[in-house]
Amino acid sequence: MFSDCQDIVEKLLVEDDEFKTMYERHRELNKEVDKADIGVIPLSDDTLHTKKKEKLLLKDQMAEIIRRYQHQQAVG
Repeated sequence: MFSDCQDIVEKLLVEDDEFKTMYERHRELNKEVDKADIGVIPLSDDTLHTKKKEKLLLKDQMAEIIRRYQHQQAVG
């Protein structure tokens, strides 16, 4: 995730508590979704769909934080 700006992600994980919380929740959801997709943990279709939507929302929110950080760095 965000492999093209991993250095920024690493900085934000240290400097931004909100970003860190989102990142950790996204990783947790990713693991749950992956396990459900291969049948390791049973989840209803509705629950799986909800988790996927939350995961996508978190990714979008983190991407926005990264964009703001990049803009701030460019502006100086």
